[in-house]
Amino acid sequence: MSRTANIQAVKTIIADYIKGTADSDPALLKSLFHKSAVMSGYLGPDLLLGGPQPFFDAIAANKVGPDYTAEITELTVTGRTASATIVEDNLYGLSFINTFHLLHIDGAWTITSKLFHHD
Repeated sequence: MSRTANIQAVKTIIADYIKGTADSDPALLKSLFHKSAVMSGYLGPDLLLGGPQPFFDAIAANKVGPDYTAEITELTVTGRTASATIVEDNLYGLSFINTFHLLHIDGAWTITSKLFHHD
């Protein structure tokens, strides 16, 4: 896969993450994450460490409002590794900065970690 094709593939994964969040689609979101993915960060003063399942559950239980917006602000692809950062506003009334790490495994890109900070 060419460098530009890899960049586009990673952009697509992150765009699908944004779409899955906006559409309250936990199945789509789950398909983007590796089965051993980790998710960590701060929600206010609370440190959360673990896998993405609680995020999938929250998306399944609560519709995301029409004011939700997200934008890719950084993207780096280096060989079979990548990182991407998005800024989210109005996810259940909260704003976040999320940094994702992705790996190219068995011919496909997958999210292996999400680090988040609630503003």
